[in-house]
Amino acid sequence: MRSARGSIIIVLVAFAILLFQSVFSRLLAPYPFSPYVGLPFVFALATAPGIRLLRGALTAFAIGYLYDFFTGNPLGLHTFVFVVGYFTAWLLGYLLSFRGIIFEMVLSFVLTVLLGGLLELIRGFTPGGIARSGGTLTLALFASAFATALLAPILFALVRWVDPESERTPS
Repeated sequence: MRSARGSIIIVLVAFAILLFQSVFSRLLAPYPFSPYVGLPFVFALATAPGIRLLRGALTAFAIGYLYDFFTGNPLGLHTFVFVVGYFTAWLLGYLLSFRGIIFEMVLSFVLTVLLGGLLELIRGFTPGGIARSGGTLTLALFASAFATALLAPILFALVRWVDPESERTPS
């Protein structure tokens, strides 16, 4: 029961942060430096030793669904990308034994660039397609990934504070 409560609290905290971001997006994160604030939550769950795989995937699904809801994208777009990001971060966290702030920032930067590229690729097949040039798209992907990486340590710490099961093991 504690696991479910922790997941619900994480989704509610992500909901509050997404709401805050959507209200103050012009003031806090001018284009193209708008971070994906939901991704570090997903990455923190994926690399946490105390979080079970299914619980983390369901929480990533819920956060992605909220992100779709707030951004006005077709439902399922960010949901799919967040779940793929969760499994990718879980695999990297499993294969690599690195931990710490630098790992959190590098993981967030690299996966945000890759998942942002996947998102834009999927958007290319939806009605309306990609409306940006290659240079603009590349700048937006890297700027967004940079902003996400800067916020990642704070959001990882927030996940550890909200859900004690996600706490790092002493090394």
